[in-house]
Amino acid sequence: MFSVNSDITVGQVGVATSDNGGLSNEQISELATNKIVSISENAPEPIKQQAHIFADNVRNLLQYYIELARKEERANICHQLREAGQNDLAEVIRRI
Repeated sequence: MFSVNSDITVGQVGVATSDNGGLSNEQISELATNKIVSISENAPEPIKQQAHIFADNVRNLLQYYIELARKEERANICHQLREAGQNDLAEVIRRI
């Protein structure tokens, strides 16, 4: 028999799922925030509170830029469709 002892620990693992489409802006910003900000359960309460406020600010900032990136991507797709003569399709996508 072969055995190995190790002091390696695995961090938290998170999973996000969605119905009827991809992940929402909120889900993506939450996933990114959890990767960027880690709050220790052993930290003093004032530090925890400050870290939670910081995490909220990061989440809000990420969500804003994710929404902006999605809008800009749709605008680029509409522009390319119009250049290809697909004005009706471009208008449908613009309204999404």
